Parts: sequence; C-alpha cells; structure tokens
Amino acid sequence: MTNEVIVLIRVGVIGYGTIGQIHSKALASMPGCALTVVADLDADRKAQAQRDFGVAVVHDLEEMLQRFDVDLVDICVPTYLHEQLITVAIQANKHIFCEKPLARSLKEGQRLLDLSANYQQKIGIGHVVRFTPAYLGMRESVMSGEIGDVGVVRSFRGGAQFPTGWQDWFSDYELSGGVILDLAIHDLDFLRWLFGDVKRVYAKTTYGRTSAHLEHALIVLRFSSGVIAHVEGSWTNIPGEFYTTMELAGKNGLIRYDSRKASPIMAQSLTHAQVGPVAVNPYRLELEDMVEAIREDRAPRVSVSDAFGSLEVALAAIESARTGQVVELEGGDYRGR
Repeated sequence: MTNEVIVLIRVGVIGYGTIGQIHSKALASMPGCALTVVADLDADRKAQAQRDFGVAVVHDLEEMLQRFDVDLVDICVPTYLHEQLITVAIQANKHIFCEKPLARSLKEGQRLLDLSANYQQKIGIGHVVRFTPAYLGMRESVMSGEIGDVGVVRSFRGGAQFPTGWQDWFSDYELSGGVILDLAIHDLDFLRWLFGDVKRVYAKTTYGRTSAHLEHALIVLRFSSGVIAHVEGSWTNIPGEFYTTMELAGKNGLIRYDSRKASPIMAQSLTHAQVGPVAVNPYRLELEDMVEAIREDRAPRVSVSDAFGSLEVALAAIESARTGQVVELEGGDYRGR
C-alpha cells in the first residue's frame, strides 16, 4: 500500500473585502491548500486578515509576487481592476482565480481572452451560481428532460440593501457597470450555461433616472434555441432579505425556485412533484473545483471563454438599456463597446 503525496497549493488572496474574506475562510479550511498571504490597500483590512488567519499581509499583487512564492492568485477586487491584475498574474505565470465578471468592458475582456488562449496555467472565473446546489439541481432536471423542452424562464435576484465596497465603487457606474453587470450577470451566465447562445437582448433600467443605489433592471433574452427568458435584477437602499427566484416552464412541467423557502425547489411534472434542500457553500465548491483543476491538469468549470460569453450578454443588455433598442448577438457574439 502506498500513500499518495499531495502537493500543497499555496494561495495568495488579493482584496480582503466581503468576497475576499469568504474566499480566505474557504481556502484556509481546504485540505492540500495553504492560505499564504493576503493583499489589501487598506491597513485595517490587512490587520484583520492577520487576526483572522495569522497570515502574512502585503499592500498589493506586485509586492506579493516579489516577496512570496504562491501557486494560485485569487483576485477578489472591484470589477474595474480585474483585467489589470489578471494580466499581471499571467505575466508572472501563476494559476489564477478571479471573481466575476471577467472585466468591465468588452475590449478588456477580449484582451484577456487573447492572453489566455495559449496560457499553460489554469484560469477560473467565479460565476458562483454554477456551483450553487439549487441551481445545479434545476439544471439537472432540465437537462434530463424532466419537464420537457423549456419555452419560458423568469428569474429575480435582489431585495437586499445596496452592497458596500471599497470607496463605494458599486455606485460608480463606470467602475461597476451597475446592477446588470454586477448582479443580473449571475442569472445571465447560468441561463447561458443551461440554454447556450443568446440571439437577442432587450433591456430597461432605472439607471440615470434614480439614485445608483436604487437601480433596477429588466432584461429579456431570446436564445438561439428559441427559449425566452425574463431576467430581473434589483439594488435597493433599504434593509431587506436578499433572495433569488427562478421559474422554468417546459412542455411537460414547471420548476419553481425561491431561496426564501425552507424547501426552495419544487419540480412539478405530469407524473410527480419533488422538493430539495440547499446546504452547501457554493464559494467553497468553486474554489475546490479550481484547486482540483490544477491537480488534475484540466480546465476549471468556468473558463475565460465562458466568462467572456456572459460578459458579452451583460454588456449587450447595458447597451440595449442605453439606446432603447434590441441588440442582436449573431451566433451569441456581441461586438459592441
């Protein structure tokens, strides 16, 4: 009998805000993984990381790469910094995990797509809904044909207080992309994963009509497969419960999901109905997938190409809301700004 030797994967987390703290907690508890160093521009957050995990702290990614030998760089910074930091990590030949979305603009996303084309290390993008058990359950039901061919989908995401971040960057539309690029993109990505290419997009948003802290968006997608989806995303400035819902109507049945319910999934077909609970941390699951991808020398579940496709759809929705016009995506390909 031989004992398998597990090589320790050393991880450096960039950004110790809300997501950085969630990632750090997951990484610190994962076997075969060592949270080695945390970088943050804020002195208080660096001190908090030291208290929380007893790890080394640095100012930024450049200092991290100079002082520490890390295998995986986990980027948890605001959207507008993604392209810059992914590029630096690629130049340093590191494995990379980055929070969604891939980038702030299509040009930035295209540059990352080009840079990653022949890159030998692994790059994963944190579209966490693909790892959320409830959504995985819905996808399995649809893919198995349980409700027949799907015709219409409705989803909602929001309901909680406006998110807080470094220097209130969420409220700066040029930095965050607003509620569509930061929040609704979760459902846009999941639906692309489920139904494939999007053919056309039409969207409305309150951006420019209300405070950025009150932005609300409605997006209608038509997929090349014929599926029509109504996606709703909402930021509010009142304390409330964050929740998500999804309804998938098929030829032979209906799947309803509401995260506020104790048994949030109900699948109703012509023959039976069933419910199922949700109890696994999807942030840990996506990081486990990234670490396993490194060990197994395979692609992570969400590649740069996957994330670029979802970025295209989100930016097409933003363009539609800006112009009031339908945006066509030939072959799922939007070449706007």
